[in-house]
Amino acid sequence: MFSEFENECINREVKRLNLPNSRIKHFAPASYAQAGEDVILEGILAAKLCKSQRSWESVFYVEIGANHPISTSNTYLMYQRSAQGVLVEPNPELGALIRAVRPRDVLVPSVVLPAPQASATLFIGNAHELSSLDEAHIKSFGDFDGVGGVREHIEVTAVGINELLIPYANQIDFLSIDCEGLDYDLVEAIDHERIKPAVIQCEPSEHFLDGNTARIINLMESRAYRLAAITDINVIFERLS
Repeated sequence: MFSEFENECINREVKRLNLPNSRIKHFAPASYAQAGEDVILEGILAAKLCKSQRSWESVFYVEIGANHPISTSNTYLMYQRSAQGVLVEPNPELGALIRAVRPRDVLVPSVVLPAPQASATLFIGNAHELSSLDEAHIKSFGDFDGVGGVREHIEVTAVGINELLIPYANQIDFLSIDCEGLDYDLVEAIDHERIKPAVIQCEPSEHFLDGNTARIINLMESRAYRLAAITDINVIFERLS
């Protein structure tokens, strides 16, 4: 899926090198994720849909740590394709935005933990994308272009990851986990004998947890997933069987 905007990377390089441009217009792909992950995912899932003769309307996702409904969203591009799923976002400000613009999705206004628990403290960052259950993880980003640090903390409801996923165990095409430092613990806690998403994406937070990328890769490979892609922020895995 391409946007209506021309690919400025091509235009800048052609101009810089004083070359003639091509005669056809070249458009940039539509993307809403932080580092183009949704474009990668679109390609992976499109191949699976082609082989299984399924439509995008049949695609089901779960995005844990959904944050904003559009900006840095790993699933909004799929939503535009007519897919739907579950968005987990405990920040009430962001939850209100999700309800307003993504009516086909189910909102779960809780934090997700490795094991069931009634509630937890959420530290909300001045930049919503940095919000975390671990205050130190937010502070690890420093000033972050003037929007770093913790704005406030609130008590929110919590749900265990298997408690969340088991009702959808047989229908998850894509599972996204972005929980600012908790991703490995959540992936490890998944009942992988019962819950087998076709594609899983998570954020290692390597700057905060040294060696976490390798730990996640080893864990996922032991569970019959292959490393399909790495971006500056996330790792993406595809199930082998």
